[in-house]
Amino acid sequence: MFMAIENKKISQIVIEQIQEMIMRGELKDGDQLPPERIMTEQFQIGRPALREALKALEVLGLVERRHGLGNYIVNNVESNFFKPLSLSFKLNNGNVQEILQLRYLIETFTVREAAKLATFDDIAYLNKKQKEMMKAKTPDEKSQCDKDIHFKIAHICNNSLILATFENASYLLENFIDQAVHLSYFAEEDSVERIYEEHKDIIDAIEKKDADLAASFINIHLNNIRPDLLHGI
Repeated sequence: MFMAIENKKISQIVIEQIQEMIMRGELKDGDQLPPERIMTEQFQIGRPALREALKALEVLGLVERRHGLGNYIVNNVESNFFKPLSLSFKLNNGNVQEILQLRYLIETFTVREAAKLATFDDIAYLNKKQKEMMKAKTPDEKSQCDKDIHFKIAHICNNSLILATFENASYLLENFIDQAVHLSYFAEEDSVERIYEEHKDIIDAIEKKDADLAASFINIHLNNIRPDLLHGI
């Protein structure tokens, strides 16, 4: 099942092998890994190195240790606190303009798909959040509603890769939206009102199942953001 390890850092190779087996379909969500004694024999490594690798995979959201039962392959990557895309962005000194470009790339597609796939309940949720945003008393509350709307649209499209990208970039996207909403709230008087209208236009276009109109409204919304006025994220 597993190959013996030579030369490289032992725990890293274990991690790579298990990841590769997941990618090849040899290990799937819910599969139980062999007992640690057997895994150490197959890898030809010591128990400490194996446990270090399993712990790292647990942090990544790929392995779950169940008391008294053993180790299982799981799909907790999306809900995991570890956000590799956000961390990589920060370490590579990414800028606000790049985040806006990512939003254009993803949200132009997701809003089109939402216009095709949104259910009555989806539309009801979006309208509810838009009304809550208008009634919210503080910028933080308004920002949360704004984020809920955009993340809901991404979920409606039901594309697992896009959802994973959204989740892994969630720190960046949420911080970006927070700053944009706060900037509008304290800017000219009608700025935050414009945000309400832009979201309402997007939701109405989705409800009409007009993908082209929805895409045009999301572009208007993103075009009105001033990345030069946002701080580093």
